[in-house]
Amino acid sequence: MIAREISKAWTFFKEKGVKETILSREAPFLIQFGKYGVCGVLSVVVLAVVIALGEGLFPHHFSQDLPSNTLAWNTAILHFIAFVPSNFVAYGLNRWLVFTPGRHSLGRELALFTLISFLSFSIGEMLPFWLIQNFDLPRPVIHFSFILSSALVNFVCRKFLVFEK
Repeated sequence: MIAREISKAWTFFKEKGVKETILSREAPFLIQFGKYGVCGVLSVVVLAVVIALGEGLFPHHFSQDLPSNTLAWNTAILHFIAFVPSNFVAYGLNRWLVFTPGRHSLGRELALFTLISFLSFSIGEMLPFWLIQNFDLPRPVIHFSFILSSALVNFVCRKFLVFEK
């Protein structure tokens, strides 16, 4: 099965070339998922930049001298603020490069996309604590598991609930 998917992706790439492969929404699954991954990485970069800017511009809100509860709330608020531009970048890139729009109106499409992103993001804010407390897994395993499962859930939900006609 994997060999067949790789073969389909390689054949598509050879026939279409780089530009059409990147711009085609009808690409084989591996190419589509790869583009989805790149869009995700770019949205995470936006998220990280906004977080770094927030911590740099307001260092007194993120000082280790603050009570842990205050620091946790300030961090959650900053994450939410960073979520907004990150989500718009993810939406725009996914709509342009990955998925076929048109199943819903633009407003509904954006609302569904954002809802799915926000649910995944919210779970992501809670999941590491639960995994660490209940399974005592190494932190890299926890982070990788969350990123992979979140990406797969987001991909499937976005493909079948938000975009696909």
